[in-house]
Amino acid sequence: MKRRLAVGLFVSMALGASAFAADPYRPARLEDGQVDLQGVWSLSNLTPLERLPGFDALVVSREQAGAIEERIAGMRRGQATGAAAEAFDEVQAVESVDGEWHSSVIVEPNDGRIPGNAAFREEAARFRARLATTGGVGGDGPEERPPTERCLSSPASTPPMLHVPTLNLHQIVQTRDAVLIQHEWNRDARIVRMNGRHNPAALASWLGDSIGWWDGDTLVVETRHFLAASRLRSTAGIYFLVSPATVVTERFTRAADDELSYEFTVADPTWYTTTWSGRNRLRRSRELIFEFACHEGNYAVRFVLQAFRAQEALERTQ
Repeated sequence: MKRRLAVGLFVSMALGASAFAADPYRPARLEDGQVDLQGVWSLSNLTPLERLPGFDALVVSREQAGAIEERIAGMRRGQATGAAAEAFDEVQAVESVDGEWHSSVIVEPNDGRIPGNAAFREEAARFRARLATTGGVGGDGPEERPPTERCLSSPASTPPMLHVPTLNLHQIVQTRDAVLIQHEWNRDARIVRMNGRHNPAALASWLGDSIGWWDGDTLVVETRHFLAASRLRSTAGIYFLVSPATVVTERFTRAADDELSYEFTVADPTWYTTTWSGRNRLRRSRELIFEFACHEGNYAVRFVLQAFRAQEALERTQ
């Protein structure tokens, strides 16, 4: 009898320990019951948006992740010098997502590549031609300068949210009726209206029009109505396109006290043969978001255009 009791006690203890180990994470909640997503979060994962040549699988080893880091670091050293290179060095590393190292942020399609259609390929070819001759932008007027230079928008704040070399802090503030996602670069503030309807399509904007709702403990955000003028997006030398027809769906889930799981899907028949999806993570940061002193019409744009006029005058005298 004593042996049976001892065996029964051991089994009960083992089952109890197993149940305790499998206990799901319970996120903190606000007074209204919403999951608390607030705080400053860093999107510092160096994993590239698209899978680099030479990597066939999504999940890679830690050694392969290190090779991806070295390749991207080499690409960036070739793009920047001096003080700019020092800023690029702030990039950390390829970070694990759900306990795995990934070769690309894109998880669908399975090849980890953006599924561009014929129109996408043609536009990409035109951009590469402009990049080879004018750096991808012109100087006839301010409209030909990129939105980042004009202090209108940044590639890290427009959905989907992607890693950029510096200024990767995002601050989330919640109320019952709205969620604010503010990015450090250009002070972009995306306001997600909860349980609302989209504005009319004519009300397009750089950041698009975002509405949100809760799917259990996951915040779902749907963004539409992007400006046609802001169609080109980039991250670490990888380019993609959006249009007024683009729909970006994002999912924010509190995975731990110091981690947000971030997933997104991009749909747009204008540019893509199918939808494409990515998975990433944001980490809790103790840093503060400081003012990014930039405004449309700043001195830099004027000086850039003056340089183009000076170059044209020089060419006329030759």
